[in-house]
Amino acid sequence: MTIHFHEAVPFDLDESGSEYYQDAWIYDHDFHWYKLDAPFYRNMVGSIGGPVLEIGCGTGRLMVPWLKDGLNVTGVDLSEDMLERARQKIARLGKATAANATLIQKDMRRLRFRSQFNVAVCAFNTMMHLYTHKDISLFLRGVHRSLVTDGTFMFDVLNPDFRWLMRDPAKRWSRIRFKHPHYGTTYHYTTNHYYDAHDQIVYVYVYHEPVDEKDGPSYVLRFGHRIFFPQEMTYLLETHGFEVENLFGGFDGSDLELYSTTSVFICRRR
Repeated sequence: MTIHFHEAVPFDLDESGSEYYQDAWIYDHDFHWYKLDAPFYRNMVGSIGGPVLEIGCGTGRLMVPWLKDGLNVTGVDLSEDMLERARQKIARLGKATAANATLIQKDMRRLRFRSQFNVAVCAFNTMMHLYTHKDISLFLRGVHRSLVTDGTFMFDVLNPDFRWLMRDPAKRWSRIRFKHPHYGTTYHYTTNHYYDAHDQIVYVYVYHEPVDEKDGPSYVLRFGHRIFFPQEMTYLLETHGFEVENLFGGFDGSDLELYSTTSVFICRRR
């Protein structure tokens, strides 16, 4: 059955902003292709050394390689379903390696730990789920509190692309066919979004629909992304006790340019 809609519109972020992260199997399936950041963060974290804090660890995509490298890693995530999937992956590493992992269900705006970390990582646009100035301030103060003096904070966010932001919210985009991990049948994946220029928030809709309506249900998953401009982010970091040491336009260490897809920040806790 096709989902009928007029266009993407804003929705309540508190109620629906995390829908996409409640089914870890769907999340892993939809993003199994995303591997651009893993070598970069693995090399950076390995060169600095632990203990490591990963904020928004999800299903353990980055944590598992760090644990294999012998690092002590604490991962926090708001979704218990994501954490359970991470536990399953980590358990397969063996008891000795898994003993170096700690997983905690926690709101990233309320980071507080008994000990401090040498490095903190917030990868794959996780910071873009901080929608208000208060959210961002609470988060950055928590990261600062969690790091040792001169500790390293690394993260990435999407570089604003007005060609994408200004897409027609009444059209579907990114049409992909895939085999559904739960139903085993062929589905279509499409998206659309609405950009609120005042609040700098993108309201994203992800549609999963069976090619044959007999092959499973149609449904929509939603999430929001706060758009951050590079100088805006630099100001926020500096006013919360961080110094930006490097700002890259990708995980290859290239300079940030107009058409860079990602902004990668490497910061030092003052």
